[in-house]
Amino acid sequence: AIGETVLVVIGILIALQINNWNENRKLRLKSYDYLRRLKVDIDNVSKDVNNSVESTERKYHQALIVLEALEAKELLSSKQKDFEKHLKQYFQFQITIQNTTAYNEMMSSGDLGLVKNEWLRNAFSDLSDRREFIMEVNQSNHSAYKNNMELIEKHVRYHIQNIETDSTKVNVSYDFDTMVKDEIFINQISNQVYTWYDILGMYKGYQYKVNTIKDSMQLELQKYDL
Repeated sequence: AIGETVLVVIGILIALQINNWNENRKLRLKSYDYLRRLKVDIDNVSKDVNNSVESTERKYHQALIVLEALEAKELLSSKQKDFEKHLKQYFQFQITIQNTTAYNEMMSSGDLGLVKNEWLRNAFSDLSDRREFIMEVNQSNHSAYKNNMELIEKHVRYHIQNIETDSTKVNVSYDFDTMVKDEIFINQISNQVYTWYDILGMYKGYQYKVNTIKDSMQLELQKYDL
């Protein structure tokens, strides 16, 4: 009877061990799946932020060309294209940045603990906070410059050509000599140069964070032997 009891106990313990092993394997597979999805998310965010950095650098340099031309009181033909592009994109700011959907899902489901690497968990949280901040800054600047359109409307007129066709484009006409004499307008362009410079710095900081997370994600995935 004692032997039979021992065998039953041993059987129960083995069954529990197998069950625990299965449950741990399921959690490990779920953790790996989340990590793979987070990797896809961060790769997409990386492409997005790289494009944002490139676009912001271009807008910063275009604003700088406008300021330099106004301060020098001379618009070189080689700079005219960029000069006019800035006038057309005066109040255009990048409002959206791609979100990390897998991270948001893990947050809402309470599964964030499945990412065992604490640094990664905190890094994604910080990335989410930075994203919200950059969006708020861009939205705020968009509204501010949109509300001050009268400063540029004094000197610039927009002409839309080929409306409702695939070749629709916007051209601008302006009086450069009048612009040069308007100190308030020049100060506004100067302010915008600094604004784009500041936003560019935020995007590059975000880009660095994204690249660091990408490297860590790759190392974390290599720990799984499934």
